[in-house]
Amino acid sequence: MSSAISLAYLRKSREIFLRMAEDLTLEELNRIPEGFNNNIIWNLGHIAISTLGLCYIRSQVKQDLQLPFPGRFGKGTRPEKEATAEEVEKIKHLVATSLNQIEADIKAGTFERLVSSSTDTYQIPMDSIDNTLICCLAHENLHLGIAKAQKAVIRARALIS
Repeated sequence: MSSAISLAYLRKSREIFLRMAEDLTLEELNRIPEGFNNNIIWNLGHIAISTLGLCYIRSQVKQDLQLPFPGRFGKGTRPEKEATAEEVEKIKHLVATSLNQIEADIKAGTFERLVSSSTDTYQIPMDSIDNTLICCLAHENLHLGIAKAQKAVIRARALIS
């Protein structure tokens, strides 16, 4: 799969994720449904941060890249505090726009020399930007599924209450 196709799928997946979260209140975005250890806004922030981290930091292309929201949405974190309305808007903007920089850097040849690595989840080498984007797509869709399940639980609880 080429990076252009992977980026198209990532963009579509992110559009679906943002649309799914569109009608949720700030309280619903922050709610941790029973049976889960995170919430919808954490999953949304996590995909944006993780994809940037995998493409730039893990690949050692831009090791000094400062990711937004340090310590909030990375691997192994949990929602320690509720996201504010302003933070939610920043997260949504990051999700909607961060792939543009990756695409520009692909065109500029930034990823021609990257260090191969793999994730604990998939354990498949990310030895090119194409393979890294495929991993990101799988990862983002995993979290989209989790967030959809969280929304279903939140909405079901609202009907019961």
